[in-house]
Amino acid sequence: MEQPKGERFSYFWDYYKWPAIIAVVLVITLIQTTIMVINRKETVFTAYILNSTATAKDEEFLQKFFDYAGLDSDTMEAAIYSDMYLHPGQNQKNAEVFQRIMAGIAISDVDVIVGQEDPFRMCAYNTSRFFVDLREFLDADTLEKFSDRLYYIDGAIVEKLNAPVGESVNTAGILYPNPSKPELMDDPIPVGIAVGDRDGLRSSYYYSPDTVLYIGVVTNTLRPELTKQFIQYIFSE
Repeated sequence: MEQPKGERFSYFWDYYKWPAIIAVVLVITLIQTTIMVINRKETVFTAYILNSTATAKDEEFLQKFFDYAGLDSDTMEAAIYSDMYLHPGQNQKNAEVFQRIMAGIAISDVDVIVGQEDPFRMCAYNTSRFFVDLREFLDADTLEKFSDRLYYIDGAIVEKLNAPVGESVNTAGILYPNPSKPELMDDPIPVGIAVGDRDGLRSSYYYSPDTVLYIGVVTNTLRPELTKQFIQYIFSE
């Protein structure tokens, strides 16, 4: 005799409850994963903003950059990290931030670093050589355009900091030259551009109106052309 529908369901539920639940969960997971893959945006640009008081990226600032560069914000995104802080003397905290920066550079996951003079200098003179020599990155005309904004480091000091293993270097006794005075350096290398007076960048990441900011291009950026467009965009504001 055929079982009533209620009894058939009860029999099915008693014997196949967990396989059925697992199957449903797998289907839901597959659907969610598929939706995530379809909706996932390609990260086309990454910046580290040092010592900012902003807690999130400024969507309006980024949208204007996307419009300027002709990028599709529906399928692409920029990753802006403004939660890193470097301060002279805070060695332990600084070491953690440097590890994060070096990790991002090692996997080519960052294009530019922006910061005030102290954190920017700490990055510029880091023995891992975070920044590219702008003479090798920008064409002569663009470099000339920014000539009065260039941030220089002294290659002689960098060599001193890169002392052979076993030799100690008294970093506390090093006097860093004025970054805007290459004539006072033994081996001046342009690694940054002053952008502190550009209100779009400064106000978007909550720097005070009198803040001096610099931008440097990391040594192994995989998106050089878009990085150049980002710099041009800052000065188009």
